[in-house]
Amino acid sequence: MIEILFIDDDAYAHKTLKMVLADDYRVVSALTGKQGVHKASSEDPDIILLDVDLPDMNGINVLEEIVSMGLHPPVIMLTALADISIVVKAVQLGAYDYILKPYDIKELEGTIRQAVDNKKYLKPLNQTVIHKALDPIIGESKCIKNIKNMIIKFSSSHAPVLVIGKSGSGKELVARAIHGASARSDGPFFALNCGAIPHNLIETELFGSEKGAFTDARSRPGSFELANNGTIFLDEIGEMPLEAQVKLLRVLEEKQLVRVGGTNAIPINVRVISATNKDIKQMIKENSFREDLYYRISVLPITIPDLCERREDIPLLSLHFIKRKTQGKKQLTPEARTKLVEYAWPGNVRELNNVIERALVYAEDDLIRPKDIVF
Repeated sequence: MIEILFIDDDAYAHKTLKMVLADDYRVVSALTGKQGVHKASSEDPDIILLDVDLPDMNGINVLEEIVSMGLHPPVIMLTALADISIVVKAVQLGAYDYILKPYDIKELEGTIRQAVDNKKYLKPLNQTVIHKALDPIIGESKCIKNIKNMIIKFSSSHAPVLVIGKSGSGKELVARAIHGASARSDGPFFALNCGAIPHNLIETELFGSEKGAFTDARSRPGSFELANNGTIFLDEIGEMPLEAQVKLLRVLEEKQLVRVGGTNAIPINVRVISATNKDIKQMIKENSFREDLYYRISVLPITIPDLCERREDIPLLSLHFIKRKTQGKKQLTPEARTKLVEYAWPGNVRELNNVIERALVYAEDDLIRPKDIVF
């Protein structure tokens, strides 16, 4: 039987949890942080439920002591809504996930079930796999090196990632690298552009449908099912309508979904990486994006700089695109390189790729000159 260590000073909550989970789990109680740290070591539990607010220690400090023991079970933090920034920090420190109090039993059981399933993804990362995943990230600037380090760090976690960056900056490239460097790399990577789907179809695309749900509807899986045991990439999540945001939040919390027009709950095990080029915090103020969903998807944020903020990478990127398209048969003149570096690049890396492709057509021989570069 799966053993859960429950660290919380609410004695009534212990009685309730032991009763609700009695059929599938053995719940071991600890009413203080010190007791919890001791039992984490002596009991060797499969899962730890850890309250942030304890009488003798801060839950973050308890987490740090548990993590410092070395190989530790997944830790699920329990917190009130007012503590959300604290618990996000806890996930960044090594907690598996978090649940808001008072918690829904479906959400609790779904998170516990997925944490048990995901223990296989907590194994040490393969360095060869990591290097292969990072190969498409071109650049030697300080900010790109920082992003590569964050990719490696985030790859070892299950927590949701929010990639922030302007259009054309390479958000999907970063998402694919996180997936490729992770223990989920053998599973599917499914990308969905939330801004490219009509609002009336986005729930079907996300969660699937059953025959008869609407005119011409047929039974088919949605993106979450197609990404099961892998990673789903929700690009331009800021474009998602509020109605779909509500259902997405429920799926992320309960770790299961119901197809449009269906009644059966389908368990899912998916790493969620979202991306946006919008100011989500401003959208929250304007009531066009849910604050609770934002906290759920942005546990691990990563910001991609504009190309003009890392000009030293422009020659490397240019040579990469040239080599990919010509096998290295053409080269940039120094003057052409200077012209590329000095341009503002409002379209970021995507625009650079297009400019290089155009220059290869205009070039009259094996050299790309300034006159061949047209913005």
